[in-house]
Amino acid sequence: MLIKDVMQTELITLSQESTIREAARLMKEKEIGCVLIINGQRLKGIITDRDIACWLAEGKDPDNVNVGSIMRKNIITATPETDVSEAGRLMAYNKIHRLPIVEDSKLSGLITTSDLAGVLEEEIDNFLHVEEAYHH
Repeated sequence: MLIKDVMQTELITLSQESTIREAARLMKEKEIGCVLIINGQRLKGIITDRDIACWLAEGKDPDNVNVGSIMRKNIITATPETDVSEAGRLMAYNKIHRLPIVEDSKLSGLITTSDLAGVLEEEIDNFLHVEEAYHH
């Protein structure tokens, strides 16, 4: 199975100039754990709820700092043609929970550990149905 078959395509994005507060509000409103930072259609960074929490713990003002200054810039990515199992290995090896999907240098999707868990659950269900049919 390929990432393009399971990736999220309705992405929540901000520009680098957006404030930390804007990012936090957006995450709360959309009930998400990260925002992808873009310039046009090009991925520039990612900011997570954990990044914001750690930054706020230092007592900084979320209205006076742009997400571009604290976003993660060295981002691990995959393509839509990457196999789902390879994406899982990539995420595990790099200890990340979110993997942006980029095609032709443009952001096209996102896959998370929750998405992968859903795929795994579906595969297990399919296997169990085959096993059950085989034994009857």
